[in-house]
Amino acid sequence: MIADAWGKGLPFAGRAGELDALERALRRSDCRAAVISGPPGVGRSRLADEFLARAGGRGGHRTVRVQATHTARPLPLSALAPLLPSSAYVEDTARFLHEVRRGMAAHRADTGTRTVLVVDDVHHLDDTSLALLCLLLGDNTVFLTATLPDGADWPDVLRSLWRQDRLRHVPLSALGEGDSGQLLRAAVGGPIAAPALRAVWETGQGNPLCMREVLRTALAEDRLVRVHGVWCLARPLAPVAPAVSHDERLGSLPPAQHTLLELLAVAGPIGLRDALAHVTAAGLAELEERRLIVARVEGRRERVALAHPLDAQFLRAGITRLRARELLLDQAARVRRHGARRAEDVLSLARWELDATGTADPSLLVRAAALALNADDVDTMCRLARAALLHGPHAQAGLMLGEALGQRGEFTEGIAVLESAFEAARGPEIDAAALALAVNLFYGPGDLGRALAVLDEAARRRGPSPALAAWQATLLTAAGRTAQAHGVLGSWPAQDSARPTPGGVLLLQARLRVELGQARAEDAIRTGHAVYAAHTALAERTAVYYPARSLYLLAAAQLEAGRIDEADRTAREGLDALLRSPVPALVVWFGWVRGRIALDAGRVADAAAHFREARAQAHLYGHRFAEQRALAGLVLADACAGRVGPASADLAAVAADPATPLRQADTVRAHAWALHCQGHHRAAADTLRTGVEQALSAGEPAAATVLQHDLLRWGAEDAADLLVTLADRGQGAFAAARAAHARALALRDGRALTAAADQWAGLGALLLAAETLAQAARAFAASGTPAGDSAAKQATVRALALKQRCPGAATPPLAALSPAADLSLREREIALLAAGGHTSKQIAAQCGLSVRTVDNTLGRAYRKLGINDRSGLRRVLTHS
Repeated sequence: MIADAWGKGLPFAGRAGELDALERALRRSDCRAAVISGPPGVGRSRLADEFLARAGGRGGHRTVRVQATHTARPLPLSALAPLLPSSAYVEDTARFLHEVRRGMAAHRADTGTRTVLVVDDVHHLDDTSLALLCLLLGDNTVFLTATLPDGADWPDVLRSLWRQDRLRHVPLSALGEGDSGQLLRAAVGGPIAAPALRAVWETGQGNPLCMREVLRTALAEDRLVRVHGVWCLARPLAPVAPAVSHDERLGSLPPAQHTLLELLAVAGPIGLRDALAHVTAAGLAELEERRLIVARVEGRRERVALAHPLDAQFLRAGITRLRARELLLDQAARVRRHGARRAEDVLSLARWELDATGTADPSLLVRAAALALNADDVDTMCRLARAALLHGPHAQAGLMLGEALGQRGEFTEGIAVLESAFEAARGPEIDAAALALAVNLFYGPGDLGRALAVLDEAARRRGPSPALAAWQATLLTAAGRTAQAHGVLGSWPAQDSARPTPGGVLLLQARLRVELGQARAEDAIRTGHAVYAAHTALAERTAVYYPARSLYLLAAAQLEAGRIDEADRTAREGLDALLRSPVPALVVWFGWVRGRIALDAGRVADAAAHFREARAQAHLYGHRFAEQRALAGLVLADACAGRVGPASADLAAVAADPATPLRQADTVRAHAWALHCQGHHRAAADTLRTGVEQALSAGEPAAATVLQHDLLRWGAEDAADLLVTLADRGQGAFAAARAAHARALALRDGRALTAAADQWAGLGALLLAAETLAQAARAFAASGTPAGDSAAKQATVRALALKQRCPGAATPPLAALSPAADLSLREREIALLAAGGHTSKQIAAQCGLSVRTVDNTLGRAYRKLGINDRSGLRRVLTHS
């Protein structure tokens, strides 16, 4: 499939707005031409071809495409040969051009349409061809679409049309991340994980041609692999130069300028003062004008860098090992002579000396690794820490490297490195090494007992500390033992978030997890904001990594409080921050929480996509605990769509083992939904009830509330009393809506159920709103009265309308909805217009129908909805 895609070129994607602009220009009778401009590889020709296909297809225009080249320019009219009559002979140029004009005019008179002509690289056309185009455009028999690279001169005829407002200019720039994702997903024929998509987009700089080469190379070298149907990044990508020569841009430079570019290629950005040691100010300005370098102001320092990473790759390929060594050591010596006073100087010196000699002073390497970590440059941190450890055991270097290895799923090596760091640690380093080792033991092989034993040993060696208590509580909550975690935290006072310390940040994170488990969503939100602010304010993070970690927990708290839109924004913010320097384990958790958000909002297909991506990422990096949580989400999303996929079998084995820490409340929930979807209704209900009992005994009322609410969603009225008790103890709008739902169903009160549905809809929980309206319809119908039947129809149509906004949803309450009450597309369109105050005559004119047809359609809608007039329409449809 991928090979087929490459054979046909990249799919067309990401240029819908530009294509629409070209089509609008063609529809304007006074518009004679369009120019598509942009840098190389941005897709000028591809857009022109797509426009040509549209114009010749549904537009009905005759289409002609020509390619102008520098080689063909000496031969007049050769590029326009497909446009010229084959029987004509160029002897008298004026007479020949007259014959061409007459033929084009005759075609327009016969068909009523202009010929659409695409000229690729119009700046290469000869003067005679341009003269012919000028005549044809003046006759308005041709619509010209021309492509031009940035920097090329516009032909006079096009400049003249632009001044007359008879030409549409469509400049193309690099694609944004969203449009690039659309393009790349179409190219590989499936979903791409967010870190992989970000890497391809950044490496190719949004240029479709560069991204094509990056993607092709990544697939050929197995840097991009398919895991559970999702394309994931297995290894870092390398910049790939497109099939263009750099010699013209770089080969003719003076020696001093070329030396500076070589230095930038091997050393990266350098200070402006250092650059001026190689070339004059005028020479720097010339390089900037030629777009070979860029100058940036960073704080109080000006820095110079290569403008494009592909230039760096090309230059490095021509630099020998000894030449690179000479350049790097000279630059390092120059910075040392300046005093190396800035923090970034430490990082630069370590990188340059390591690249030049293969080693550096171990204390310099450790300091630089810490700086790289604080800058979220995990790759550089790992390289520097490894180099430091070659000099012998070092607790801080081992701690940083081991933590990063664990985040990347390399648990075997990571645990070994961290065990050495824990053994070598002294003083405060003991806590940090113990924490990292315990985390890797739990989230890697899933060994909770061994992880807790490491924390206990650290407490014996150095005494109790806030950090050790915080991670003990964190691991206990992750294993579903929130009551024990609460007890651990109880002996530690609240930390002052205005004066953050690593231990204080960890305590706040642990408290946030406990509050989530205890259904204290509003408290959790406050703690989440506090811990994120404190975490980002920390100057030293070698014991507390990645502030974005707090954001996925904050998003989960916002979701539990019923703030769906707010949770979605927080999750997106955190994921974007992480993707700047991907941390695979945390990326997985953001996929998981985004899946939960989408599911509660009723976007079942989106939820399944998020969970599937999170599962693939976790599997690739060996994060069993995270993979199990994502797997549970995927099975639940599939069940909400009315299907049981192969993933449910993988989940069932874990759900049957109560001893494993992988078995969480969401595992039980997903397994129960899969059973219900398979028709095992009693077993499914029993599974949920058992899960509720276990959650309550473990001190997790939040999980118990969700499981109990699922019973209510399935129609178990006897679940209402306990749900009311649990929900009333909880915090947030979701808890209030669950309580209202339970009270209404226990009373079988259709009006109260309708009000509860309105609560769900107001929160953005459209699937729950649709389900509650379906239950309201049954309650109304059970009255057996005409008024009850009418109310049942109205509730049904509202439920069906909300169901349409939840594509793919097929939960048990929705299955009972009568399709007879569902309006057709035409009925719904006319009913909405009538509800909005339009008369039948106005609706008929807008829809191209007769007034009688409009009235008959409204009559059918009235009967389906159980109403008699337009006021009833407004009452029913405005709520939907």
